[in-house]
Order: sequence, then C-alpha cells, then structure tokens
Amino acid sequence: MADRFFQGYVYQLQGSISRTFGVIDNKEIVSCSNQELIGNRNPFQLMSHRTVENECFSVGNNTYRVFYENSFVKFAVFVEGTDKVAEEYATILSVCFTGMKSYFEEKYNRHLFYKNLFLETILPGDINVRANMMKIPLLKPRVVFLLRFPRVDTQWDLGLLFSNTEKPGKYEIFSMTETDVILIAETRSNTSREELDEMGCYFQKAASELFGVSPVTGIGSIVTDIRQLAESYKESVYVLTLLYLFEGKTSVVNYNRLGIKRLIYQLPLPLCEAYLKEVFVKGSFETLEEETLETVKCFFDNNLNVSETARQLYIHRNTLMYRLEKVKKLTGLDVRIFDHAVIFKLAMVIHRHIRYKGNISTAPDS
Repeated sequence: MADRFFQGYVYQLQGSISRTFGVIDNKEIVSCSNQELIGNRNPFQLMSHRTVENECFSVGNNTYRVFYENSFVKFAVFVEGTDKVAEEYATILSVCFTGMKSYFEEKYNRHLFYKNLFLETILPGDINVRANMMKIPLLKPRVVFLLRFPRVDTQWDLGLLFSNTEKPGKYEIFSMTETDVILIAETRSNTSREELDEMGCYFQKAASELFGVSPVTGIGSIVTDIRQLAESYKESVYVLTLLYLFEGKTSVVNYNRLGIKRLIYQLPLPLCEAYLKEVFVKGSFETLEEETLETVKCFFDNNLNVSETARQLYIHRNTLMYRLEKVKKLTGLDVRIFDHAVIFKLAMVIHRHIRYKGNISTAPDS
C-alpha cells in the first residue's frame, strides 16, 4: 500500500533529482527512483535507530530524514550521498512526502481506527481490510472497559494502568473523549463475569493510585470478532448510564450483571408515569424532602435494618422511625414492610428515570 502512494511522488520528482532517492519503512525500501531497489531490506533497523524527526542523518553512503513516525511504523526518505546536496534533497523530499502523513495517520493509527470503529464511521466492508493493514487480529476474544473520569489529563501515561497487571493478554488504551478512557483487553472467550469484574476493579484502583482520581467503570460483553467490538463499547456506555440512573453503590458495572436495571430502563415513559400515578397521590413524592429521601435510600442499602441505618446516619433510632413514619403518612407506603419497600424503591428509580430522560412531567398527575 505504501509503495503505490509514495511511488507517485517519486515519479514526479525523479526527473528533477539526479541522485537515487526513495522511501524506507521499518523493514525495506518501499519506493525508489531506481525501481530495482524496491523491496530491498534496510541496511539497518530504522525503528531501533535513534533519530529525530525533521533532522538528517547518514548511514553508509546514504542520507536519511524521518518524516513520519508512530509506535508501529516509521518512514524516512533517503538520498544517495552524504554531502550537503544530499541533505538539501532529503529536506525537500521530506516536505513533499509529509503530504502523505495524514493518510498514514488514518491508515496506521490503531487508536484512531478503534475510535472510528466505535463511532461507526468505518464502512463494514473496510473494517477487516484496515485491521489487516495494522496487523490487528480479526478473531480474538476482546472486551471493552470504559473508565469515566471527571476529566482526562493529557499528561497522564495511560499505559501504566495495565503495565503491572497479572492478567495475561494484550491491551489497547486511549482517550475517547475528554472524560472517557477506553481500554480494550484481549482475553479468553470463557472468561467469567467475576474475572471481568476483578479486572475492572484493578484498573480502577490503578487509576486512583496513579492519577489521584477514581473513575467509574463500565464493562461490555466479550466479543470474538473485531467487527463486534463496537457493540461491546456501546454496552460499556450503556451500563454507565444505568449507574447514574440507579445510583448504585458499586462503581464498576458489568453489562451482564444489570438485572432489573436493564428492564426498568427499557420501559416506555408513558408506562412509567402510569406506575407513579398508581403508587403516589398527586404531588406526594415531591413533598418528600431530600433528607428524607436520603434516609430511605440508606435504609434500603442496609436491607431495612433500622439499627444499622441509624448508626450510619448518626441519628437516634427514634429520629429514624419518625422520618419513616413521615414517608408513610405522605405516600401511604410503610417502607419497613418488604412489599411496600419494593414498590417505593421501584418508584424512586422510575421517577429518576423519567427526570433523566428529560420528560417535563416529573411528577405524577391525577
């Protein structure tokens, strides 16, 4: 692929340059004014050679100048000779070939490839072709972890997140947005949900220790085909949406552990509003103060245990009972009774779901 594009420039310039010149990559000459040299191996390892982009250097009887480099591929122009003229030619040629930089940035940048894959800006028929160009295996079990921070600092070395992990496999990590970091992990197709949760907790803990901020983490499903990876990404986004909606105690959520959360989220809004009308008298939910709602939430988190809830809230048991009685008086539901607690819990989540969807009718009407 590279020789075809670079060779077009070479054909246009070879009549103006009296010396042999061309382009090399990590392994071989990919384009040259002397076509017999195309495909010849480099006299040295370009990737391991210490170079500075836009500076000329000489090896053997040739002058080189790197004009494109990333973690996977390096390109340099070469001109026959080591004199001043050769350096000038190399400089001019590097400017000409820099026009190809954007093309190879798109074609060989793995992170950009994954971003476009997730955003579905790559045609389905091009996915395998692009992946093969970058030597990305097509059929490998992979899973997407989405780490959401308040803000991603561009100075962070994201690679440190998995540098010390004991989990085998390869990882890709990059910033998706100014708040989201994507980590793609190669794993086994039979990796258990518990193992994925453990990995998510590890990455979250590592981020907290390295960057001083703990992200919330969404985990998608394991997929075996590169073309399915976008689905795993969508699932990781989806679970973080539900994490916000349900205000869960955990900050690591697996798509395959959503349970009833998935069901409630998919309920149509008219059905949700109808449920609230049945449960609450008009305006009764809105009369509950924030303090009262937080008390009820803590009560639910402690499995309806009055003593433990009072201890965690640093209030007297009688104060807690007074607040729960107030809820019963306003809504008609005694949350100390399991059946009533289930109804109220669902109503709280559905009420929040309606508000999250931006529906104007956040309160039940009669």
